[in-house]
Amino acid sequence: MEILELRSISYLLAVYEEKSFSRAAEKCFISQSALSKTVKKIESALGTVIFDRSSAPLQVTKEGAELIGYFQQMAEIQNKIEQYSQLLQKQRKRELNVVAPSFFCTYVLPPIVSAFQMEYPEFRVKLLEANDSDLRKFLKSGAADVGISVEPEVPKGFGSFVLCDEHIILAVPSGYEVNCQMVHCAMTGGEVANGKYQREDAAAVSMGLFSREKFLFLKKENDMHRRGLKMCRDAGFEPMIRMELDQMLTAYYLAGAGEGVAFIRGSIPRYAGPTERLLFYKIDHPDTVRQLRVFYSERGEAAQQQFLFLDYLKRHAQMGS
Repeated sequence: MEILELRSISYLLAVYEEKSFSRAAEKCFISQSALSKTVKKIESALGTVIFDRSSAPLQVTKEGAELIGYFQQMAEIQNKIEQYSQLLQKQRKRELNVVAPSFFCTYVLPPIVSAFQMEYPEFRVKLLEANDSDLRKFLKSGAADVGISVEPEVPKGFGSFVLCDEHIILAVPSGYEVNCQMVHCAMTGGEVANGKYQREDAAAVSMGLFSREKFLFLKKENDMHRRGLKMCRDAGFEPMIRMELDQMLTAYYLAGAGEGVAFIRGSIPRYAGPTERLLFYKIDHPDTVRQLRVFYSERGEAAQQQFLFLDYLKRHAQMGS
């Protein structure tokens, strides 16, 4: 049997309700001849006559009455589907998906989101974890409304603003011999947490001193990989990369385990907690400062809560370091 279209069934039900082809045609905003052809097509597909056209007003046949009951059930189900779809859209408009690297989703954003939702309990903010490369895919696909990243390029259909400057420092296992050459420059985790590396009088080291060390890099699609590579090459050496990782937190913990030297956000020891297993260094290179940006959808799907959340983020977030 030929599959019946829902629109055709709605036309047929209009004829049944109006008991007239002419009035049903007016109700459905189509011509009477087109409506009549649609009903005849349904009758032909079902192999039975639904309407007794010899009666006035129009009546349904015995078989037609049975079929009309089924069609009404189909229309009711369709109506329920549409109502549920509208409910989902309303819920979607009250849910804001924020995508960010693991560090932000683990340490920085949860207290901000919790405080925001206490102030605006009618909205829900969902955190999605992704590296910078996947983060862009989340934004472009519409899976996320807001993204936090150091990538400078703004995806199509998104606006952006600079939230703060972010500083890159070097995390070196405290047992490495290279630390002996830079005792006056080394910082403890506690000193980093207090922001010592941001002071103008803080001593900075040359990357050339680490030319013989093994490094933990983020994967090539990450901004930190590009910057780390440039800092090493500008110092005259090609870094020995032991591992390429997805997340900076992983590099931080592996460095603490003695697996290699890592470029990290200066704010990590403050949030993740200082450790005696690492010493930290301010690097003498201009690429150690980068901008942390917030990307937001301009599609308007979550306009109200997006505006409120972005404003809240500007006022309360202290992500830069």
